Amino acid sequence: MGIKAEFVLEDEEETIKTVYESIKEEKENKTKLEYKDKDRRFFVDVTLKEGKLNVCINGDDIVKVRAAANTWLRLLKIAEEMVQVVRECDSHGF
Repeated sequence: MGIKAEFVLEDEEETIKTVYESIKEEKENKTKLEYKDKDRRFFVDVTLKEGKLNVCINGDDIVKVRAAANTWLRLLKIAEEMVQVVRECDSHGF
């Protein structure tokens, strides 16, 4: 059985691009690990298309897909929060 979790994030284009740039390294690091870890039961694809950030998690084990979804959603949330913090600092002249 194949399990798929897909998330599409929309925001201002600059914010989405910054979030994508923040997390793409994590995706590239995970891809390198996929070849070494035979027990890995999920795969993540992150794309930036038409001003939308798409995160797709596929796997055969629902528990691992859920855990991966939690991790990636947390990464996205932190990246977006950091964009907001930087904006606030810039607006206050820090």
